[in-house]
Amino acid sequence: MKLNRNGRILRVFAILLVMLMIVSNLLVETQAKTSKKNSEKTDQRSECAYKNKEKIYLNKNWKYADHAKITSGYAVFYKAKKNRKGIIVGINAGHGTSNVGSRKTLCHPDGSAKVTGGTTSAGSTKAIAVSGGMTFHDGTRESTVTLRMAKILKKKLLAEGYDVLMIRNSKDVQLDNVARTVICNNVADCHIALHWDGDGLRYDKGCFYIGVPEKLKSMKPVKNHWEEHEALGKALIKGLKREKIKINGKGRMAVDLTQTSYSTIPSVDVELGNQASDHSNPTLVKLADGLARGIDRYMKKNLQMIERDAIEKAKREG
Repeated sequence: MKLNRNGRILRVFAILLVMLMIVSNLLVETQAKTSKKNSEKTDQRSECAYKNKEKIYLNKNWKYADHAKITSGYAVFYKAKKNRKGIIVGINAGHGTSNVGSRKTLCHPDGSAKVTGGTTSAGSTKAIAVSGGMTFHDGTRESTVTLRMAKILKKKLLAEGYDVLMIRNSKDVQLDNVARTVICNNVADCHIALHWDGDGLRYDKGCFYIGVPEKLKSMKPVKNHWEEHEALGKALIKGLKREKIKINGKGRMAVDLTQTSYSTIPSVDVELGNQASDHSNPTLVKLADGLARGIDRYMKKNLQMIERDAIEKAKREG
């Protein structure tokens, strides 16, 4: 009886040992697959179809490209030299397009009317292709300052491992607001337009981002992306706050913009002050620090979504 009992115990033990080995092997295989998958994701993010300082023109086959009216210019791609994250930040230095004349673009892809005022009044179906921007109280053109800001931010982001798509890399670029947005949609992982508000005030009212109006949240492509736009805008404001930069109110103003109406990636117009704001280099460096902090915050929280969009973009290009 003792032998039978001991035999049964040994058989049970042997079965448990086999089961343990099977489970252990499964865990090892699962970990290996997960590691391989994560490695593949890292490789996908690190791969880049563009060369450093490559000129990127508007592709007429890209969605909404046929809505643009000023398209002969190009953006410039900059690749980080080390610690590359495989993330492309589109920096759009506001304004800076000459000879616009009377050329206009549809405010919305579907031809519907604007729901808020701004540079173009509410109820309009077309907007000036690119506005000239305002002039600071000291006589400096907004387009001059946005370009300086873009170059400072570019340098900082490259140093942190981000690749950068400079929509406007010089005093003038022949790309309207739709063209700028469409290029970002197809090349970058996010789109940040830099501006200062032309409100006429004699005091610095602080920074804010342009949020999506409620009435636009049901319109394509906005309805599929407005939450991304808002999340990016909030992250930028939080980054600026961390640098002790003045924020206007809650840091948000809802305005119907051509940019966000055509955007299919996280996209935001950030107003870094107004006509009375200081725009000296030390101030712009501080603003760049805040914006970079905000970009980093957003990317860390939304990397999975960025990876998904990158894969979909690669499929479209393939």
